[in-house]
Amino acid sequence: MKCSIITIHHIHNFGSVFQAYSLYHFLKKNGYDAELIDYRPAYFDAGKNKVKTLLGKILHLKSYYSRKKKFENFIKTYDQLSDATYKSLKGLEKAYYNKNQIFIVGGDQLWNNYHICGKDDAYKLNFVHNGMKISYGTSMGRDDFTEEELQEIAYKTKDFKSIMLREKITVPMLEKYSKVPVSHVIDPVGLLDVEEFKRIAKKPMIDKPYAVMYLADSSEILDGAIDILSKKLGLKIVHICGFKKKCYCDKFEKGLGPEEILGYILHADFVLSASFHATMFSLLFNKQFATLLPGTKTNARIEDILKFVGFENRIIRSVDELGQIELPVEYDKVNGIMEEFKRNSAKALLEILEANCKR
Repeated sequence: MKCSIITIHHIHNFGSVFQAYSLYHFLKKNGYDAELIDYRPAYFDAGKNKVKTLLGKILHLKSYYSRKKKFENFIKTYDQLSDATYKSLKGLEKAYYNKNQIFIVGGDQLWNNYHICGKDDAYKLNFVHNGMKISYGTSMGRDDFTEEELQEIAYKTKDFKSIMLREKITVPMLEKYSKVPVSHVIDPVGLLDVEEFKRIAKKPMIDKPYAVMYLADSSEILDGAIDILSKKLGLKIVHICGFKKKCYCDKFEKGLGPEEILGYILHADFVLSASFHATMFSLLFNKQFATLLPGTKTNARIEDILKFVGFENRIIRSVDELGQIELPVEYDKVNGIMEEFKRNSAKALLEILEANCKR
């Protein structure tokens, strides 16, 4: 049976493209005729600050187009997209309203209304009338929803067969208002064998032990962390992502594609980030790592997974906690938790699909 996924698959963020890649390939491996709906609403291109976004592209034109080409090539190579590209909910309704098939909204912070995508009803599958609707690994991203916000999400997803959320903390929050079964599952990148990611990761051209810094903003905490990694642990510092230098580094890579970013994480001696997916891949690759929280409206997603596996001490919230960076990360117990989480999540997704459709 046809299975169409709607998620954020196309922006130039390695976590977004890999969670989309992972859900698509998991379904294909299990015999489903899957596609990613090529939904590209205009608000993603504009960004939060149109002037700042445009200025950044102009100032870093070469790096911007290098990154864009690599991301688009990755999507073209590894994903099966819908025949048409859609820019609006109206366009999606015209194409899919009466399709009797499976629809999955999956991954990313699609139900976090702090972000504009959280206010987009396309990600509540409101363009579907006849198909079976489920969510998988959908992130609400916050732990401070109001009663009215939760009621709205519950109402707009009332005809779903199953709601599987990425953050454990959000399950009881939404359960209180939803008549649909709500459960906790791993992010889509946890559905695939880790060896698949290792095969496509591109090894960086660096022959010395290094720490990779991904997506953290300039701060006293970031500077202190870099100082420990560089001076105490003797690691070279590789700054990846973004066009503006946020901290001291020995190497600054601006125009990397998904395979290159993944390779820098895979081969790093230490991963320092403010990213959910950099944290997830650190866990999957058993890396030494620490995570700086990105902001008050998006912290729950990182705190949730690290609490779930018992690694809360890998979150650095203040300068006083920087010493935790020097403590080794032990994976014996965590690997068992992660493997069980992966198995249970894959089983839950396949069971709901098999119970409601024929391939």
